[in-house]
Amino acid sequence: MKFFAPLLLILSILCALAIPQKAQFISHGKTFNGPDRTITWRPWQQNPTDEFRFRTGDRYLGRAVWEHYVGFEQHRTSSKAIKLSMIRLGNEDVGEEAVLRPGSRYAIFKVTNGTMTARIGVWSWTAQEVH
Repeated sequence: MKFFAPLLLILSILCALAIPQKAQFISHGKTFNGPDRTITWRPWQQNPTDEFRFRTGDRYLGRAVWEHYVGFEQHRTSSKAIKLSMIRLGNEDVGEEAVLRPGSRYAIFKVTNGTMTARIGVWSWTAQEVH
């Protein structure tokens, strides 16, 4: 009987460790989502000039705070240098810019805030060829 309390303690710790970090907890009909450790990316979209493609993604950090991403990839056949600037999500300015070119074909930008949820806000940017 004196081993019952420590055994119960060990079992409760093991059960708590077995719950995944991304688990959803349901209580009285409400679902509580914990922080997400991965970015949920949407499919690639082609830029109208056909020089690069882009996609957006979101990650929930918990406590109503989100990270929003936009990623760019220049096509391997392109030899142009393309400057990405004035990058915004809704009314939030990213404040950075990048140049896509052979040898540096990828760029990812991030906005962190607590005012927008997933899929709210429209990404915008300016893309121009650099000589």
